[in-house]
Amino acid sequence: MASKRRTPPAPGAQTEGKKIDKRTRDSVKKIKNAYAKLLGEGKNPATISVTELAECANIDRKTFYNYYSGIHELDRSIADEIGAAFRRSIEANPVTAADAVPYMFFRALADILNRDMDFYGLLFKLRESSALSRAIVDSVRNETLRVIGERYGFTGLKLELAVDYTISGCLEVCRRWYSSDPRPGTDEFIEILSLLCYGGLSRLSGERS
Repeated sequence: MASKRRTPPAPGAQTEGKKIDKRTRDSVKKIKNAYAKLLGEGKNPATISVTELAECANIDRKTFYNYYSGIHELDRSIADEIGAAFRRSIEANPVTAADAVPYMFFRALADILNRDMDFYGLLFKLRESSALSRAIVDSVRNETLRVIGERYGFTGLKLELAVDYTISGCLEVCRRWYSSDPRPGTDEFIEILSLLCYGGLSRLSGERS
């Protein structure tokens, strides 16, 4: 069956000028939207079956297997999509000072959330113990390390620790933010996070050290 599977749209394919078959695009969108719907209902990603997902997406199992070998591959595809979107946002919003890198990171996160708040918000809300959440973190981490390393020449343990610290803290705050009611505006949220990240409470309050 694997040899007959169609390749799902590559992350960023539409923005890079590659033509995507409409039926492929529609089918993959149905699958991902159904997955997000089940996650939004509180389903554990590890317990969602292909049958349950196909029923929710109003497709048959064969259609799912046309694009993915299983839920684990769907997880990987979503994580790669987020990682690629993160990379493109960082590349499109360069900064000139090292201490502004956290803002660039959070700006990239805001760009992703604003693309589809319901879908991506649910994904960022997932607990870090889930396979999908770990895949998203790994994808974002790898893309961030690569782009910042290439652009600013930062390498080694310090960069890795800074990125890990930023990602883990940001995702935890995002989980709380997405669940809050009323929810603060994205731009306000990102600005506060970036100030806290590289300036602490003193920077946020406007004090100078």
